[in-house]
Amino acid sequence: MTYATRIRPIASLLLAGTVSMSALAASADTIRLSTTVADTSNWVKAANKFKELVEERSGGAHTVEVYPSGVLVGGNDRVELEMAQAGAVDIIMKSTPWLSQINNEFQVVAMPWIFPDADTAMAVMDGPVGQRLSDGLAEVGIEALGWGSGSFFQLYSNPGPIATPDDIANVKIRTPGLDLYLESWAAVGATPVAMSFAEVFTALQAGAIDGGISPIPLIYASRFFEVSKNIAVINFSFEAVGMLGSTAALARFSPEDQELIRQAGHDAMLYQREVAAAEESELAKKMEEDGVNIQTPAPEALAEFKARVAPVFDKFRGTIGEDLVAQVEAEVAKAAQ
Repeated sequence: MTYATRIRPIASLLLAGTVSMSALAASADTIRLSTTVADTSNWVKAANKFKELVEERSGGAHTVEVYPSGVLVGGNDRVELEMAQAGAVDIIMKSTPWLSQINNEFQVVAMPWIFPDADTAMAVMDGPVGQRLSDGLAEVGIEALGWGSGSFFQLYSNPGPIATPDDIANVKIRTPGLDLYLESWAAVGATPVAMSFAEVFTALQAGAIDGGISPIPLIYASRFFEVSKNIAVINFSFEAVGMLGSTAALARFSPEDQELIRQAGHDAMLYQREVAAAEESELAKKMEEDGVNIQTPAPEALAEFKARVAPVFDKFRGTIGEDLVAQVEAEVAKAAQ
């Protein structure tokens, strides 16, 4: 049984048992956008840009309601996806590591150290690889409107400073629930813990975890730095962020309005890329002013991180697909010329 088939009864029970359809179904001129990240995130800045563009370009015929921090879905990423598939929410925002849980090919974006910088990663998402991944979402009732930059995952931890892989030996770090990440950090020597993003801050406060991996903007927006005072800049893995439309929900709009929504989503995520790029150094500086120790391990230490993860990388080449990984590597090499 495929994931797409398996979730339909779950979504039906959710809609019937937890909230009434009359409460969830948006009117024909109201677009509901949900995301599980905090309202201070650049994801939400993109959502608000989408709202601005849709309302302006439709001449006020359509309005957009933005729901951050998972308030519409109880903080549950999977419920959010199920609601989008059922047409109970119109637009959601999801990162490529999370999407890897429903489409294995998205793991290619998350492969450790496969991209040298964010511009190269986004060029790949704008090309044939990004189109291939977007096409795969159609199988689960989701349409990619636009892709933005979630930046690189950095390592944050209460023990520190983090200068070498040995500094996080047996340290409990949270990762998204992706085998690629779990096996990578086990290979480094840490104790990886899969956990929903909405639970991380409380878990850090309670000592259930000692740190985790997240991009600088999300570490700041989610206030992880308040309880985890060491960050190692290792550019471990990149994440792209998708603004994703519900196929079922978009069907209620005219072809002209569907195109308006698609273009607004695309343009909003181009805007998000600019915001994300500007935030990196600015937010790192703010965290340092708050007492956070941010450092880049020496080249030989970074080489040791990569060497420990190399067998996992090789294993997942086959799991994801040699052809797809090779295609990304070829596009990265082309961009470097």
